[in-house]
Formats: sequence, structure tokens, C-alpha cells
Amino acid sequence: MFVFMIVVILLVLGFLWYMWFVQKRNNSELHLYKQRAEALKENTLKDQIQDLEDMKLTGASLESFGRSRQEYSKQRNDSVPKLLAEISNATSKNDKFNVFGAANDTKNISTQVDELEKHAESIKADFSKIVESNEQNASTSEVLHSDYEALRKEILTKSFNYGPATDKLESELNEIAGFLDQEDKLTEQGDHLEARQYLDDAKVKLSMIKDQVQLIVPLFNNLNKVYPGQIEEINSVYEKLVQQQYRFNEDIEGEIEQVNANIEKSNAALSDLNFDIVDRTNEKIHDDINDLYDALSREINSKRDVLKQQKPVLDYLNHAKFQHNHLDEIIQKLQENYILNEDDMNDFKEHGQTLNRIVAEYDQDVQSIADKSIVFSKAEADFKEIIADLDRIESREKTINDNLNQMLSSEQISRNSVEKYASRIEIQKKSLEQLNLKGLPEDYLEYFYMVSDEIQKLYDGLNSERVNMEDISKQVIVTQEDLDNLVQKTNALKKTVILDEKLFQYANRFADRDDDFKDNLEHARSLFDDDFDYDAAFEVLSKSLETVEPGSVDRIKDTISA
Repeated sequence: MFVFMIVVILLVLGFLWYMWFVQKRNNSELHLYKQRAEALKENTLKDQIQDLEDMKLTGASLESFGRSRQEYSKQRNDSVPKLLAEISNATSKNDKFNVFGAANDTKNISTQVDELEKHAESIKADFSKIVESNEQNASTSEVLHSDYEALRKEILTKSFNYGPATDKLESELNEIAGFLDQEDKLTEQGDHLEARQYLDDAKVKLSMIKDQVQLIVPLFNNLNKVYPGQIEEINSVYEKLVQQQYRFNEDIEGEIEQVNANIEKSNAALSDLNFDIVDRTNEKIHDDINDLYDALSREINSKRDVLKQQKPVLDYLNHAKFQHNHLDEIIQKLQENYILNEDDMNDFKEHGQTLNRIVAEYDQDVQSIADKSIVFSKAEADFKEIIADLDRIESREKTINDNLNQMLSSEQISRNSVEKYASRIEIQKKSLEQLNLKGLPEDYLEYFYMVSDEIQKLYDGLNSERVNMEDISKQVIVTQEDLDNLVQKTNALKKTVILDEKLFQYANRFADRDDDFKDNLEHARSLFDDDFDYDAAFEVLSKSLETVEPGSVDRIKDTISA
């Protein structure tokens, strides 16, 4: 019980200490807020307000000043006294130990003090803005008047640099003068804020005109001097070339007129300060003038190149015709005895037609040159096309000539090959005859006769009235492969026959051993002598021998291989 009472006493003491702490904190904060509120009640802006009243403001400046002065008065005489009353009430609560209620009031008071201080600063800034406007206006106005007079003098004394844009620039200068006059009037009347707006407009306009002047000078220089000078030069050169009987693909006179029309168009746009149109039109003028220079230079250069190339092109053309005719003679002779490649002959025929066309074009250009009615750039393009065609013809006809030589070489190779094929097949035939066989397997004979026919066809093709070497060359390859297969078949057949005879000799030792073996031996002999099925005979013999003497067949095979 005693301990419990001690605990209760300690809790009560602790609570009382906490309440005392909160009361002290509230009292300290309320005292600080009271000082800040009383500072707001003081008439700290009195001198600034008096200065503004002495300035005899009007218009927007007076309206702004009146609004801010009224808000200032309301805050000092209404808002701040109410706040001080709330601080007093909160202090009374705190003194009566209503510390939690006083703490809540203190938070609200803190917020109000902050807002009133901010509002006071805002009002002070509004007053300062009006004063500063007056000071800034005076300084800015002096600078703008000076800049305006300097720019006006430059534009009036150097109007030759701005051409058709001069009137528009003067009009914009008059607009600036209007802004400055209006600013002076408003300043005299005391409306400094509204006067500031006219100063800002004048400043923007003045800066814009300065930028425009920088753009106008080079643009007008091009339109007044550069482009007309270039057109005059082009026209002079063109007239001289026409006197020298030059011809042109382009309508030079029409393009010159178009450039002059665009110069007038660009000048008109410049007089309205429409820089987008001026830039686009000047770019077109620049490109068209370059095209005119190129057209004149092209014909001058082309004439020099054409006169220089005229004889070399003729020599090349005559050379190509000679080579073509020479190849034509070779083809005519070979066509009597050979069937020539169809693609080569079609191309060769097309070459003849192309050469006839080239001769006609060249003769026409040369005649036009002599008549002085040629456009030299066209003649130059024709010569380049002629050279390209002649290069192509020469390259292709070299290939055709190589193909013909290859064909003749292939013929000799094919004849030698056929002789070798005939010799090899004869060797196969004789090697089988040496075996003294009663006959040969039907499939072997069919293959043998097929290869024999292929060789005979090669003989016939090579000895025909018109040899088709393309077909013969393909057939030579096929016959070579078939003959190689025939040699393999012959060797395999010979090996089987020799092995069968060895097996027959060895099997005769066991002929009387039993009836089954004897029957198999007779069956094998029938397959060998009557059916010429040497593979089947081997199968019967080897199977029978393995039943009486295992391993004997392999042993006999080894003796043949050795």
C-alpha cells in the first residue's frame, strides 16, 4: 500500500512538472508573437507613403497605390488589433493553467502572424515597385531616346543600304516615336506603371528594327548589286556565244527573264519586310543563276571536248567495224561446218545493228557540227554513249571469238577422246574374249552396247556435215563416265568368272561326297554355262563349299587377290 501511494505521488508530481513546462513554453511563444504583432502595428511605411503621395500619381500607378495603402491601413487598424486580442486571451488561459487550450491558440496565432508579415512585405514591395518604376522609367527612357535617335539617323542617312525597305523602316520608327511620346505624357501625369508598358513596347520594337537592319543590308546588296551583276555577265556571255552560233537545250533568255522577275518579286517582299518570302525567292534566284552559269560553261566545255574527241571516236568506230567484219568472216566460214552457239550469234547480229545505228548517229552529229546547228553537250553525250557501246561490243566480241577458238580446240580434244574411248572399249571386249566364255550376262551386254552406241554417235557427230560442238562436248563427258562404269563392270565380271572357275576346280574334289553337293555343283555349272549368270553360280558354289569345308571360299578369294 505504501509503495502504491509513493507511485501515485510520483505520477502526480510528474504531471504537475509537465504542466508547468508546457505553461512556460506557451508563455515564451506568446510573448514573442506579441512583439511581432506590435511591430506590425507600427506605421513603418509612413515615409514611403508620403513620398508616393507627393509624386501626384495617376492612372494605374494611383490605382495600385490606393489599393495597397488601403490594405496597409486595414491590417494595422483591424487585423493586427484582433490578433493582439487573441494573444491576450491565450495568455490569460495559460496563466489560469489551461495550458492545452493555450497551446492550441498559439498554433493559430503563429499562422496568422506569418501571413500578416508576408502581407506587409507584399504591400511594401508594391510601394517600392511604383517608386522603382519612376526611377527605371527615367533611366530607360533616356537610353531608348538616345538609341532611337541614333537608329533613325542611320536609316535616314544610309537609306541606299536598305532600298525598298526604307519606307517600312521609317514607318516602324514613327511607331517607336509614338510609344516614347506616350510614355513622356504618362510620366508627366504620374502614371509610372502605364508609362513602363510603353517603354517596354518601344524597347522591343527598337530591338526588332535593329535585327531587321542587320538582315536587310546583305539581302538588298544581293538584289541591288550581286544578282543584277551576275545576270548582266550571263547575258553578255550568252550573246557572244549566240554570235558564235552556239546552240542550247535550255531557254536561256526565258530563264534570264524569270530571274529578273524574281528579283522584282523579292524587292517587293523586302519593302514589306517579309523576310520568309525574300529568303525563299533569293535562294531560287541563286540556284537559277548557278544553273545559267552551268549551262553556258557546259556548252563551252562540251565544244572543246567534242572537237577534241571527234577523230578518236571515228577511229574507234572504224576499228570496231573492222573487228566486227573480221569476226563475221570467221563465223561465215565456221557456220558451214559447225552449229554455233545461239546466244553468241544473236549478240553478234545485234552488234551489227548497233554499229549501223552508231555510224548513222555519228555522221548526223558530225554533219550538225559542220552546219553549226549542234548542241555540243548533246554531241558530247552522244560520243560518250558511242564509246560505251563500242566498249561493250569489243568486250563481247572478244568473248565470242574466244568461244569459237575454244570450240575448235574442243573439237580436237573430242576427236582424241573418241579415239581413246574406241580403243578402251575394244580392250574390254578382247579381255572378255580371252576368258573363252560361252556367253555374257544380258545386263552387261546391254550396257556394253549402250556405251558402244554412244561412241558411235560421237563419231557420227564429229563427222557430220555441221558439227554441234556444244552437244558433243556434253556427250563426251557422259560417255567418259559411262565408259569408266563399263570398265568397272568388266573387271568385276572377269574377277567373278575367274573365282567361279577356281571354285569349280576345288569343288570337283567333293563331287562324289553326297547327292546334294553333286546336285548343287551341277546347278552351278548350268548357271555358268547355260544362263551366263556368274554371280548366281558363285552364290551356289560358295554356299555348298562352306558346308563341306568352312573357310575354303575366302582362302580361294585370297589367292586371286594375291
